[in-house]
Amino acid sequence: MNKKIIDELILTSNNLIIPSYMIKFYSLLNLDDYEFIILVYLLNRKDYVSFDINKISDDLYMEQAKVLDVISKLTEKKYISIEMKKNNGIIEEYISLDLFYSKIKLLLIENNTEEKNNDIYSLFEQELGRTLSPMEYETINNWLESSISQSLIKEALKEAVLNGVNNLRYIDKILFEWNKKGYKTREDIVSKKNNKDNDYIEEIYDYDWLNE
Repeated sequence: MNKKIIDELILTSNNLIIPSYMIKFYSLLNLDDYEFIILVYLLNRKDYVSFDINKISDDLYMEQAKVLDVISKLTEKKYISIEMKKNNGIIEEYISLDLFYSKIKLLLIENNTEEKNNDIYSLFEQELGRTLSPMEYETINNWLESSISQSLIKEALKEAVLNGVNNLRYIDKILFEWNKKGYKTREDIVSKKNNKDNDYIEEIYDYDWLNE
């Protein structure tokens, strides 16, 4: 009998779906348990949610005072905002998730950039056949922060490997020379090579590494 009642409750309950990004970025969002629960609830309701404390309280089996407190905290943290909208001539309050979506979008972009950067570090270690030193990590990071495209950095790495050099200072000089010539992408390098212009290699070999 008890099992039948439980089965009926499960079938008639409105289950909440937790987006994967909520789990992935949980530690970065700085949410307590109640804030997390209400955010997930709002996300399942989609876009603008009527600011109905009674309904939220009933749906989540949470005291109204607690709901109000959590909504206030989420507003202060700029995860949600309370907006006014006209519905059939009546102005009503709604909870907007636009701020939260903007934060998630920023986190996704930062995470994607970090993953790409990690890929390039791994590529260097693979091609050079050794672990990068902290100084070399910093050098690569400086290239990225200087808006040098990853495709250009990879092409410079390829150039160094083809010439049997596993020194990042050599690669840095290649990038320096390419920058002087206005090369911004891999396509610029390929185009120049097709025109048989390899002056930059001679310049690199003439570079005095000991007395730079």
